[in-house]
Amino acid sequence: MRILNIVSSNIVQDPRILKQMETIKKLTDDYIVLGKNNANVTDERLKKIDFNYKLFGLNKSENTIFKKLINRVKFGKNVIRFIKEYKPEVIHANDFDVLFIVFLSRYKNAKIVYDAHEIYSKNAFINKYKILSAIVQIIEKRIIKNIDTFITVSHAARDYYRNSNYPKEAIVVTNAPIKYKIDKKEKLAKDIFEVVYQGQIVSNRGYEEFLESGSLITDDSIQLVIRGFGELEKSLREFKEAKNIKNVRFDPPVEIDTLVSKLSYSDVGVILTKGTSINFEYTVSNKIFECIHAGLPVILSPVKEHIFLNDKYNLGIVLDEVEPEKISKAIIELKNNKELYKELKQNAIKASETLTWQNEEKKLIEAYKS
Repeated sequence: MRILNIVSSNIVQDPRILKQMETIKKLTDDYIVLGKNNANVTDERLKKIDFNYKLFGLNKSENTIFKKLINRVKFGKNVIRFIKEYKPEVIHANDFDVLFIVFLSRYKNAKIVYDAHEIYSKNAFINKYKILSAIVQIIEKRIIKNIDTFITVSHAARDYYRNSNYPKEAIVVTNAPIKYKIDKKEKLAKDIFEVVYQGQIVSNRGYEEFLESGSLITDDSIQLVIRGFGELEKSLREFKEAKNIKNVRFDPPVEIDTLVSKLSYSDVGVILTKGTSINFEYTVSNKIFECIHAGLPVILSPVKEHIFLNDKYNLGIVLDEVEPEKISKAIIELKNNKELYKELKQNAIKASETLTWQNEEKKLIEAYKS
């Protein structure tokens, strides 16, 4: 079986792609993944990769819309040329932009697996222009009629596609991590109750409210941690200094292969994605699965998949609204209510036995082989 996996982002920082490649390697030696070269594709990160890959583009940032458009066109042309030369039997197309490129290639001799990481027609850029959003959805539906398998990342997204009359039922393959034993070391400060929010520090993720919640907590044994990088980091640091919030700490980001083990040092995980768009409301962050695998109870924003997962596994507290007062109240409740904390932690650990890539990949393997 010759499998071609394609993604329009870089391959070194996308956990879903890295897991897909571990699965593909089990099935065949005849495979390759195509991705984009950019500033985040460093030699150090490439050295950790042990699968066949090819990158297109120069290792430069795309700091204007014009550059992004030009690079997308170049990437598409390179991918189409490669498809025709490689002649794959299976094409795994990650997200709509890749699916559209595969459609434009007119290559007819491969089974197409479409993997929707997000509701593309409703992402932050596309959804700004209602006519563009409508066009993308129309094209997506037409292409999906002729593919073999349709996959998405959450039950909420599957329901969205179903209710929007997509021509194929989506199969849910979550972004659960590969299950492995964590060598959890003792915390340096055992008397500190550490609450961590780990990920890209960008808008509509509740980082501002999380930071501000620290000013409402008077218990000196509670420490809040923001770990990662992103466009909001500078303004958050400035706000912390201006408000003299002493119980919030900023930590540098960690590499993908240490995300779960680093989380295991903390006591509670936080995921506060806001439902500011259909895309945010219906998809799900990887962070919730990473926290579960680290054995952490979680404080969650009230988006659909968070509610679904918590209703099923009872592993955290879902807030009514992402507000500093509600966040601080949930943190204090988990700190002071030992029985509740123990119950949620045990449930998170139990859920981590089910929500694994080892289980999720079975659906992907079936899609390749069927």
